[in-house]
Amino acid sequence: MIPTGRLVALAAVPLLLGVAAIGSASWIAPMIAVDLVLLSLVGLDAALSRAEFQIERRCASVQSVGRPFDVVIEIQNVGRRSLEAQVVDAPPQGPRPEPARLRLSSGETGTVRYEHRVERRGAHRFGPVTVRARSRLGFFELQLRSTPSTEVRVYPTFRQLRSWGLLAREGERQAPVRVRRRPGGESEFERLRPYVRGDSYRHVDWKATARRRGLVTREFGQEVNQNVIFLIDAGRMMSAEVQGRPLFDHALDAALGLGQVALRHGDRVGLVLYDDQIRAWSPPSGGARAGFSLVRTSYDVFASTREPDHARALRWLGQKVRRRSLVILLTSVIDEANAQAMERVVTALGRRHLPLCVWLRDPGLQALAERQVDEGLYVAGAAAELLEERARNLDRASRRGALVLDVSPDRLTAGLLTRYLEIKARRLL
Repeated sequence: MIPTGRLVALAAVPLLLGVAAIGSASWIAPMIAVDLVLLSLVGLDAALSRAEFQIERRCASVQSVGRPFDVVIEIQNVGRRSLEAQVVDAPPQGPRPEPARLRLSSGETGTVRYEHRVERRGAHRFGPVTVRARSRLGFFELQLRSTPSTEVRVYPTFRQLRSWGLLAREGERQAPVRVRRRPGGESEFERLRPYVRGDSYRHVDWKATARRRGLVTREFGQEVNQNVIFLIDAGRMMSAEVQGRPLFDHALDAALGLGQVALRHGDRVGLVLYDDQIRAWSPPSGGARAGFSLVRTSYDVFASTREPDHARALRWLGQKVRRRSLVILLTSVIDEANAQAMERVVTALGRRHLPLCVWLRDPGLQALAERQVDEGLYVAGAAAELLEERARNLDRASRRGALVLDVSPDRLTAGLLTRYLEIKARRLL
């Protein structure tokens, strides 16, 4: 119960009488009488002012990041008297909508509509709907709260998914000619075409060359239906922000973008997200719906502050996937303990799968080492030492048989795409 201005104004009368009673005892009796009258009026107002509502909230359960959507709140007055109500909702992320005013007769249902948008992917829950109704005599307002169970799943926008695909196609177009042609094994003949500089002479078809009086080469199809599995670290180091976003988000965006390309190339794509537990798992699958399956699996996973358990993720992968696969491990490693754990993981992965170890750079650390940021010689020296240790760890991972990609977040998608096309072209898998 929230007092209104009317009750405050009436309460000033006995207050003034009390001040007067300090100077003269004759004012005590009128003060007590006014107090009793005021208490009686407030009690009567409370007895006559019961408010009962039934509240329902409706909106689509699946939304896109940054895209406006409609929210509808239906309020039914199930009490016996007419009410003037003020309604405020508590949507996830973003400002609350302006209060809406309704006048509802007994049994009448009112509707409140507003538009909202959520700027971050994930599962989001609405807060309570708050309703304020003025009492019959206007001395106070009854505030009621109801929490309808409403959850929205916010996915990356389809426009963003399309932009990933466009970026990947542009990167594919700019890839070297020998990579773009996607040659395959000699037993997988696909077609004849004019010779291009860089083609192997052993693929020249001399009979067709003699007929056309120009060099003609055989082109072989690329293997399809291979497994591409993203193993993404969602632990402590991946929570560091670069360019206003966590490293984990950069890695996930690049994985989803490359996943679209791999599916278009006929491969099967899977996803494992982990810290010290397995946070999400999407088994390898192909086809048009597999890309959206990756998005549904990962939309509500974020980097944590826990130390990643790389060995546990490897054991999980070994139990779920027996077939030889391209395993793309995306992580950020600086300290020696995690580097040694990564070496063991890379060695174990190489026994069955083809590992591609992607280590994300921290541009801020590079700037400190190169003294682009004035933080003093000691800080610059420490940053340079960390970078040198990181380079040694990468070299050790490469010597253990892993493919290594050392890249900054802004070049991650393009770098991954180029390396994927190279692996397919060289038939490493």
